[in-house]
Amino acid sequence: MIISFKQQFKQAPITVSILTLTVLIFILELVIGGGQTDDGQLLVVLGAKWGPYIKLHHDYWRLVTPLFLHAGFMHVFTNMLTLWFIGPLVESSFGSRKFLILYLFSGVIGNIFSYLFAPLTVSVGASSALFGLFGGMILYAIQFKDDPRIRSQGTVMIMFVALNLVTGFATTGIDMWGHIGGLVGGMIFTIIVGFYGRSGKYPLMMRITMIFVTIIILILMVISKGGVA
Repeated sequence: MIISFKQQFKQAPITVSILTLTVLIFILELVIGGGQTDDGQLLVVLGAKWGPYIKLHHDYWRLVTPLFLHAGFMHVFTNMLTLWFIGPLVESSFGSRKFLILYLFSGVIGNIFSYLFAPLTVSVGASSALFGLFGGMILYAIQFKDDPRIRSQGTVMIMFVALNLVTGFATTGIDMWGHIGGLVGGMIFTIIVGFYGRSGKYPLMMRITMIFVTIIILILMVISKGGVA
């Protein structure tokens, strides 16, 4: 049985806050777009990831805003449904503050991957951040594999990610680089900061290595042509 919205907020306030904000922004998209939310030009105006604008105008905020924009009812519905179910689990494992940073960090890294490898694709959606949550929970399950419940959760996460990656590559109109980047971003963040309420700290050298990897990704973003000839 699905718990009430109020109960969900008590258990996972950041999850519910992100979901609420995203839905409100989608309603605003509907109003501005006259009922249309999948028009590429409109999405770019509203803040979609679009390589040339990031490169030419230094619109780096476009690496964040796409997380709260969606193209169509099914797009926002499936993403928010996923967040509703996985968010509380991740938030309880990482703590609310780390969960929020994990969500944003993963989403930004996902959009950077999209910018690097598909700069001329108009990209929106929370999927990159959601893949980051899955990435974090997969490492969580590996770290605490002696707990059967956590290990089984990790197995489900891996199967979900694998299925989505396979179907994503076979489907047009999906920004797979954003998904892959989000997954990588979630794992990078998890290794750097560890988990909530557990002895989930990774060795110092691994953490330092992931910090350098993050710096390299940022440097590549800055020097990338962003689809501009």
